[in-house]
Amino acid sequence: MAVRGHFLLILLIIYFFCMDSSEGWAAPPLRMRPYTGVGLVAFSNSDGSSGRNLQLQLYDEPGLTRVGVFDGTNLSVNEWIFGRQDTPVPLIVSAQKGNWLRVSYDDAGREAWIEPQNKGRFQTWEQFLKLQPGHMLPGLQPQLYELLQKPGKKVISTLSPKQVFKVLKLDGSWGMVLTDQAQIGWLRWRDDDSRLTIGTGNN
Repeated sequence: MAVRGHFLLILLIIYFFCMDSSEGWAAPPLRMRPYTGVGLVAFSNSDGSSGRNLQLQLYDEPGLTRVGVFDGTNLSVNEWIFGRQDTPVPLIVSAQKGNWLRVSYDDAGREAWIEPQNKGRFQTWEQFLKLQPGHMLPGLQPQLYELLQKPGKKVISTLSPKQVFKVLKLDGSWGMVLTDQAQIGWLRWRDDDSRLTIGTGNN
């Protein structure tokens, strides 16, 4: 009887693990924070067109071996980091060769080279983050939410992912920020693995 009981228990465990996600048993997928790379490319609708009309040729190497097309209908790329926008969400740039940019163009982190020409503009992280309100991303290690007097020094306060701040300047992996509670301090805008810790837009 004991053997039969163990067998039934094992079957029950396997059943629960194999339940379809529609049954509500599957855990939600974890989102990997992207590597920060060398900057990002931001797009605009300066020509009066909708962001959804954007189309960029994707190449395996600059100008060689076209591998596909990125278009503005894929507005979900990094939307959880940069917020919902009318323009296509910025793409993170991992490398740059002249006018060519190597970007991560989908949620799976696949990369390709693009030549944005007049459709987008490369920006450093400091240029981009200083243009808009920021907030810490959810699910970080507790110490990454700490606002410090100076890098590696006394903790002033602990931020939440909902708390808004303005980036004043970046110094290495640290950013000086002004919070919505008028506190000025330093926090990590990327972690030790160079993964982004800051989001922008509506959180």
